[in-house]
Amino acid sequence: MYARQCLKLVAGRVCYRRPTTAILPLSRRFASELPGHRSSSTSVEAREAMAQGTRDLLAGSTAAALKSFELALSLGEATADTYYNKGVCEYSLGHTDAAIDSWEQSLVLDSSRADVHANIGNAYFLNKRDSKSALSHMKQAAELAPEDAEIQFNLGCLYEAAAASDKDGDLKAAIAAYDQAVQLGLEKAKTHLRNAMAKQMKRQL
Repeated sequence: MYARQCLKLVAGRVCYRRPTTAILPLSRRFASELPGHRSSSTSVEAREAMAQGTRDLLAGSTAAALKSFELALSLGEATADTYYNKGVCEYSLGHTDAAIDSWEQSLVLDSSRADVHANIGNAYFLNKRDSKSALSHMKQAAELAPEDAEIQFNLGCLYEAAAASDKDGDLKAAIAAYDQAVQLGLEKAKTHLRNAMAKQMKRQL
């Protein structure tokens, strides 16, 4: 149950915010180059590979998109977004470990990406059953994007899952995260908040 509710597959920001299909706007994708980026023809070819990968993803051709992003990387387009999208493709194709590796590389290039931490957290929880690593990444995501209602909701789900072993601290943390998600306007968090509060009341009886 937590697996389905905890994972929010984003649609809306393109470059995938969590393991699913959403891609970063082209204006951001092509807005900047890495220092010392190889020039002209190679750069154009690399960016075209990125653009083709985006088109393939939007068309639902995940395997083709992965090849395009791998080509972009081989041509020098080693950006956080390239690794991010590569990870999304790998995750969608069922290659969880490869996806996590790609997302970790994305974080090496840009450690401020809350979306990447959220993806890694979900992958650890849903696919590797590693709650500790999942919670660690989701907490970092929440710290980087405290106004993101879905991340707060996911954090609440992970804390509530951890609270299954009667850890009051985790349940209180789940309630706080759900409440934050509600305050940020996420309707579905209301039911989870009520349920978590009911659990807490039962424990106090």
